[in-house]
Amino acid sequence: MKLGILLTAVLPSVWAANSFAGANNYYIWSLPTADRLAILNGMQAAGMKVLRTWVTGVGAGQKASDNIFVPDLEANGIGNYDDTVLNLIDQLMVDAHARGIKLLIGMHDKNALQGGDIYGTTYGVDGFYTNPVAINAFNQRITHILNIHKNSLLGNQPWSDLSAYIFGLEPQNEPMIFDQSFYLSHLSWICNAAQQIRNNVGDRNQLIFTGGGSAAASVQPTFFSSSCPAIDVVAIHDYTDGYDSYMPSAISQAQAAGKKLIIEEWGSLVGSGRTANLNSNVQKINNYKVPWVYWELISNPDPHQDQDYEIQVSGADWSTISTAALTTGGLTNAPFDFSASLAL
Repeated sequence: MKLGILLTAVLPSVWAANSFAGANNYYIWSLPTADRLAILNGMQAAGMKVLRTWVTGVGAGQKASDNIFVPDLEANGIGNYDDTVLNLIDQLMVDAHARGIKLLIGMHDKNALQGGDIYGTTYGVDGFYTNPVAINAFNQRITHILNIHKNSLLGNQPWSDLSAYIFGLEPQNEPMIFDQSFYLSHLSWICNAAQQIRNNVGDRNQLIFTGGGSAAASVQPTFFSSSCPAIDVVAIHDYTDGYDSYMPSAISQAQAAGKKLIIEEWGSLVGSGRTANLNSNVQKINNYKVPWVYWELISNPDPHQDQDYEIQVSGADWSTISTAALTTGGLTNAPFDFSASLAL
């Protein structure tokens, strides 16, 4: 009888957990104010809770927008920090928080690495993950971002103290996704970089994510093992619509390890079947009641570049994805409780 009373007292907070939706935009902090706020206002109206972005340099005119050029944090040399990008993200934090949205921030982007940023040109792509000097330099970058830099808009607090504004952190967007064999043999880099983040952030409500992989390959036993204690959330990036083939097992593994899952990137290509595909993907994800973060929302008409998953806030397909986000946010009895980290 006492056990039954105990379970009744403990379980409701878990089983009453809600799912939620969010969106990606890697350059939103470099947009003109009106365009940045248009995305955030649209997200707020759709009940979206999380905006994912990362610390990187960007050229002007991303996705045919009016964003400005911003240098990378270390464009002038490794360890020579230019905080322009961090200052812009500081403002984004404030704007997002005012609309009930928190940030999920990556420390780096594998696309920049492959594109020849300072780490790529100095150590090579593979060397970035294997050279001890590169690893140490990247650890110092993480420390600079999270504790040396201060947000002047929020009482000069470091990001490590801004859990009311930051939902989560991750070492890199899609680490090693360019080479699956290399990725599988170097998963320890993700775990070790995650540990460096945790060494800098004591508040467990700032969750640490893996950064995402290629569909089912995002979910690795290593991330659920005792050798990877700093990872809180395994991030899934899936453009294959193949969730049913691995999600049941992934949920079981995460629950057994006391960790969480999120569909951190997914999207539907522009075309005649897009609306049906958007709805189908949301239904598949919602069947598992795991939160999702769409790739990606933009502020201007879609220029239809590259792989075309973009959705303009208030433009075509916005009604579909915003309605889906509201539906997802209304789901209860979700397997993972993110409520403490979502709290503002």
